[in-house]
Order: sequence, then C-alpha cells, then structure tokens
Amino acid sequence: MTDSQQTPDNAISARERILARLREANPGSVDSVTQHMQGRQRHTPPTWNDMGNDTDRLIDQMEKVQITVTRLQTMGEVPAAVEEYRREHAIDGEVIVSPTLAASDDLQWGEDVKSGIARDVVNAGVGGASGGANEVTSVTPCLCAVAESGSIVTASGDGTPATLNFLPDNHVVVLSENQVVRYLEDAFAELRENDKDSVPRALNLITGPSRTADIEQTLELGAHGPKRMHVLLVASTV
Repeated sequence: MTDSQQTPDNAISARERILARLREANPGSVDSVTQHMQGRQRHTPPTWNDMGNDTDRLIDQMEKVQITVTRLQTMGEVPAAVEEYRREHAIDGEVIVSPTLAASDDLQWGEDVKSGIARDVVNAGVGGASGGANEVTSVTPCLCAVAESGSIVTASGDGTPATLNFLPDNHVVVLSENQVVRYLEDAFAELRENDKDSVPRALNLITGPSRTADIEQTLELGAHGPKRMHVLLVASTV
C-alpha cells in the first residue's frame, strides 16, 4: 500500500512516528521554545511627554474617537451613572448588563435591568428609532484599556458575552483606573497574567463606536454596531 492509499489510522500512526523521531532528535525543543517565549524582547515603544499619566493619555485618545468618559470614585456609583447617561441622551430602551457585572455585590441594579446574552439583546430590539427611543443599552466590563490608542480590550467568556459589545445601540463600559495599560503589548501581557491556563475564544479591541464613511465620505456612527460608546472610569482603590 502506498502512502497515498493509507487509511486514516495508518496516516495517524505515520504522523506519530515522524513526530517521535523529531522529539528524539531535539529532546530540548519544547523547553527551548518556552524559554524563548518567556525571554522575548519587546519592540521599542513610542514615547510621549506631553500627556501626563497613562489615564490622562487614555481619556485624550478616547475623546478623539468619540468615546465619552465619566469619572467615578467607587464601583457603587456605576448603576446611577448608567441611568444618568441614559437620561442625558434620552435613551429609554432596555438596559442589559453582562452576567459578570450583574452578579457583583458592589453593584445595586434596578429591577428593570436585565442580566443578558445575545438572545436578550435581539429580543429587546436592535437598532432602535433615532433619538433614543427603544434603543438598547449594554453595560459590560473589560479586560483593560490601552492608553496608546484609546482602545477598550474585551475578552469573551460565560460572564462577558462578546455580543453585548456589538449588538446594542449604546455600549457602556466599566473600567477601573488600575486596568489602564500604556501600550498594546501590555494588553496581551495582562491577558496572559489573568488567565495563564487558557485564552478567550474572542479578544476584541474596540476603538470608538461603529462608524463608516463609505457614502460621500460622510462619517456615520452606528452603521454596523453601537452608535454611542461611553466609559465609566472608576478610581483605583489600591
């Protein structure tokens, strides 16, 4: 029987034999790869001297991409800040909170606030009428925020469904000051530090509300996702 006529079982056996020979020829290959990853050198990062600390830089970059920011002193202020944001923009649709935030003992949500996933957003109605009528608002945590670009980094999971970042009309993100990192590379370091055994199925970098300028180069917000993005920046407690 030729190699091209091998059964799947035979093909697997051949593969295992080849890999075994490679391991015998390079017994330290796995360790060397691990050492290389741990000792990897970073690229030379950009510098800035005129923007103050990382948090000031983050806010400045966010404002450039139409992300609004409200600073809070404690996590307990988040539910009231969400309601104030909705009143300010006359948003009267449903509020859907990620399961992680809904389960937090620090947050006292109103009875009309739902803990939800994608199905709940769709049922609530995506793409409400203009002016805030029947618009859905999601409230989610994040992994971190990148001062270099003003980006929010989110990681998918059971308590943080990625759909809550993209389906609603309004996306409110809860961010602690100690989650602010300086460079994009720091975000991946944060991911490895937080979950050393696995990685999330989806990692998203969100830099402002959805936008397009396909038609006559006129900027339109909310074309393919949230039309507004708001960050509740909570002061660090440590």
